[in-house]
Amino acid sequence: REGKMSTDGGTQTTEEDLWSSILSDVSTSSAPRHRVEQKNLVVLGDVNTGKNSLVAKLRNRDHSEVDEARGCGMEYMYLDVKYEDFDDIFARLGVWILDGDERYQPLLNYCLKEKSVEHSVAMIVLDMSKPWTAIQALERWTKVLRDHLDSLKISPKERKEQEEQQVKFFQQYADPEDTTQVNQAADEEKVLLPLGETVLSENLGLPLIVVGAKADGFSQLVKENDYHDEHFDFIQQHLRKFCLRFGATLVYASSKDGHNCDVLYRYIVHRAYDQPFNTPASVVDRDAVFVPAGWDNEKKISILYEHMSSMNPDDVYEERIVEPLSRKPNHEQTLISAEEDQIFLLRQQAHLGKPAAQAAPASRPAESAIKTQRSPGPDRRASTTAKKDAPKPGAQAGETVLASFFQSLLQKKPAGGAAGRAAGGAGANPAPSQADVKAAFQSMKKS
Repeated sequence: REGKMSTDGGTQTTEEDLWSSILSDVSTSSAPRHRVEQKNLVVLGDVNTGKNSLVAKLRNRDHSEVDEARGCGMEYMYLDVKYEDFDDIFARLGVWILDGDERYQPLLNYCLKEKSVEHSVAMIVLDMSKPWTAIQALERWTKVLRDHLDSLKISPKERKEQEEQQVKFFQQYADPEDTTQVNQAADEEKVLLPLGETVLSENLGLPLIVVGAKADGFSQLVKENDYHDEHFDFIQQHLRKFCLRFGATLVYASSKDGHNCDVLYRYIVHRAYDQPFNTPASVVDRDAVFVPAGWDNEKKISILYEHMSSMNPDDVYEERIVEPLSRKPNHEQTLISAEEDQIFLLRQQAHLGKPAAQAAPASRPAESAIKTQRSPGPDRRASTTAKKDAPKPGAQAGETVLASFFQSLLQKKPAGGAAGRAAGGAGANPAPSQADVKAAFQSMKKS
């Protein structure tokens, strides 16, 4: 569309040129974000370790949203990556969550390919509310990761370059609290110190982060399993030694209270996009440990040995951190068996001082079995009471009525009709009425 000529005879400007200029400026300012390589975060860990809840917390999402969309095998989502000082999103980090079963290892081919390894960060999530599973889980999932990387068709030259990059990152780490190291880091001619004997002895060729999730469960371990600081120091030194072998970072976090989740998010962005990261290491608080790759060494770990009196640092982890026995209530001891009606009535008859042989009908075959189960206690008490206290004249008639009442309950009712009445016999004593029983009780109460 043609533009309008300015009235003062100046330079002709069209609206099309104006919009072209604006679009050109926007394109120039936003060009860097389009040149950002696609990065991946691969999350591994056992079932119910809190992988999905942790990622939901990193995404600032509610846990219910993740539960509704939870899949099987492998899940994909993303993290919005922002500049540290601005709210602008310059990239989206792809997050791949593998189910907690080693059988799903082939699914790693979708997220860890030959060309994407150098653009990926691996993260293994542990359940710190069950610390007795930590070391075995680490051994298992690092093996899964190693087996998959070995199956990729990566040339030896590329593999060596990837491993050297991890070694260089570890050596160039500068502690933010140490000003001398920060100044040396800016010096291009800085001499890199050699690594320790066990450091990066199992180099995977990609960044690895070990997350101790559910760290808020430590308080429960103290209450229920009698854990002390010595236990937590023993666990920490074993995990830090393991991380040294892989050049990994160790982070204790909790998606429940959000503790250390912000540190974890910023560190993931730091490793994936080389963004600035100035948070120092922290090993004092037992539920907020943060040990970045490059900071730790054997000497720093040995500080924890000073607080171990009953444990040796070289003790087998599974022998010291043992799964507690389940404390299930013994329901058999709490069950109360109801007493049979006939036995109860026999005991009441014994209290009245009348022999059970006369009260129970001779035709009952189970009478002998009932007598063997009776405790001798009530009989002795009844006979002792009979000797000490002779029945009063006014109460004797009432006891006779009650005895007849209990005898009628002990006798089985006939089948009914004339045949039943005939079987009862003409000489059978009629059962006392309810009024007679009530009168007998009142008489005994008054006496």
